[in-house]
Amino acid sequence: MPEKPYTKRRSFLADFVDWAIVRHFRRVNETTQWHLLPTWKALLNLVAFRAELREHNLYDTDGDLTTPKPGCPFDPDPPARTMRTASGTQNDLQYPAMGCRGSRLGRNVPRNITAPDSAALLRPNPLLVSERLLARKEFKPATSLNLLAAAWIQFQVHDWFGHEREDLNSGKDLHVPRDGDWPIEEGLTIPRTKPDPERLSELDDTYPAYRNEDPQWWDASQIYGETEEETRKLRTSPETGQLCPAGHLYLDKNGFLPVDPKTGSTVSGFNDNWWLGLEILHTLFAKEHNAICDNLKRCESGLSDDEIFEKARLINCAILAKIHTVEWTPGILSHPAIQPALNMNWKGLVGHCLGENVARALGRLLPNRLLGSFKDTITGIPLSQTDHHGAPYALTEEFTAVYRLHPLIPDEVEVKNSRTDDTRGRFEMVDIAFLNARNPFKAGASMDDVIYSFGRAHPGAITIQNFPRFLRNFELPPDPKTGIKQRLDLAAVDILRDRERGVPRYNEFRRQLRKEPVRDWNELAGGNRELAKELESVYQGKLEDVDTMVGMFCEPLPQGFGFSDTAFRIFILMASRRLKSDRFFTTDYREEFYTKSGLKWIACTGMKEVILRHHPELDFAFEGVRNPFSPWAARAKS
Repeated sequence: MPEKPYTKRRSFLADFVDWAIVRHFRRVNETTQWHLLPTWKALLNLVAFRAELREHNLYDTDGDLTTPKPGCPFDPDPPARTMRTASGTQNDLQYPAMGCRGSRLGRNVPRNITAPDSAALLRPNPLLVSERLLARKEFKPATSLNLLAAAWIQFQVHDWFGHEREDLNSGKDLHVPRDGDWPIEEGLTIPRTKPDPERLSELDDTYPAYRNEDPQWWDASQIYGETEEETRKLRTSPETGQLCPAGHLYLDKNGFLPVDPKTGSTVSGFNDNWWLGLEILHTLFAKEHNAICDNLKRCESGLSDDEIFEKARLINCAILAKIHTVEWTPGILSHPAIQPALNMNWKGLVGHCLGENVARALGRLLPNRLLGSFKDTITGIPLSQTDHHGAPYALTEEFTAVYRLHPLIPDEVEVKNSRTDDTRGRFEMVDIAFLNARNPFKAGASMDDVIYSFGRAHPGAITIQNFPRFLRNFELPPDPKTGIKQRLDLAAVDILRDRERGVPRYNEFRRQLRKEPVRDWNELAGGNRELAKELESVYQGKLEDVDTMVGMFCEPLPQGFGFSDTAFRIFILMASRRLKSDRFFTTDYREEFYTKSGLKWIACTGMKEVILRHHPELDFAFEGVRNPFSPWAARAKS
């Protein structure tokens, strides 16, 4: 049998293990849900899920990936072999346009069920769904997490995907008639998502595909920019017009990112939907980049400033991926099987038991050709072979849908003094968003104070009727091209975007992920009869019409989970894929690319280390804290 395109040759051992565990757990799951199994059996069940999802839930929408995409030329020079390009080209050297800006988002469900249902686009009215099912009536906190966890996922999402949109008032708008508590008589109007204008197959006529505005790799484009021009600007001093020495990103004398004198906005690789949480993380990882540069200059001789910059970017990207994999995700999914599962993604079974350095040493000794993809399980994805598992690498529309996690955002933030634990001030979200993001600093707070406050505060729980109030009626800054201001109900927009882009509704979404559909309103509502009646009323008795986001927010959660098991199915597949498809996390995760000191830096660095490297006065806050995205310890009052 010929191999699937985009698939590496697997070992017999890997094929046999996948076949055996999938067959076994299909029978087990007929009677027992995976999260109710003993820890190591649950862990094996997750491996079985991943194998099945890789086989059945990766669908290509793109065309020829060997030729450049518009605005993303290939770099013929040798350095492109050893570094990440700004636009994401040449990660896969055989298919150099794979994952670059302008490449299409893929699918986790068959394309023939992704046609937007124009007749049902407004059924029920998204503004009504927003008011009756999503609106926050009272703040429901996620008490196992701190507010850095909420900022973190937005920080990461800005690296991963963004849809192209038609111009507002172009005649292609989506209009939602007024309903619910929306205050504007004319209703809600938003620009449509722009389908890829290039027709690559007959499928495009009925099942539109959409281009990703961002590089799709885990390449920290939100920090470094998406074009060579943007990247160079971020490395250039506004005062002198010269590149910063030693590969540094520019920070001002007070350690802040620069401000655009024309707009007043913070300058970074991506600054849409800016708020205080993003100000923290963009600044923190710009500082981390510069610290990595200084370490490379000390430890690695003969590197030019440009080479230092590129290697520091590789190292910083790997730190972000590692933190997300082994800290943020286990923080939000605190089931006993999750920590070993994610440790094994990054470090393998050996690294989980004996440490990352041991796994890396063993990984260099064990040949890929002998173990194939089973090497992932032994020593982790880094140093294993790159594999796209039958479909060119791309993030997916369904991945976008499950990362709609706006309930994490609170409606206000209390800023505390990190030295005394006294309250410096309370800020409504509108007062720390967009151009107001630095208001706490103007009021006298330090970066130590703000980071400490985020470490102490709780985000919202990802559940029904917990969507932030300010996001249901907020005004965007004027569009830089047209000057038009928009007022949005983001909860309604989230619902409408999934429908518009052909994401299946909730029960069909479950079926496609091999989960049984919910059978009645009471099951959907988790036994909450009042909520069941409200759901049935809003959806007019049509269970199959329930939106995926609404259904996932309703789901009873497995032990320790912060979001639904349905969303987790997409995560199981895509979390490892973002590592496994990237040569810089697999075949090229080597000293030749990262340097010896760079790999050591990654092995010794997590979120706590990044924070304390730049804010050592916060060391007390980590006492007794196992995960940096869990609530921190309070400063003892004198």
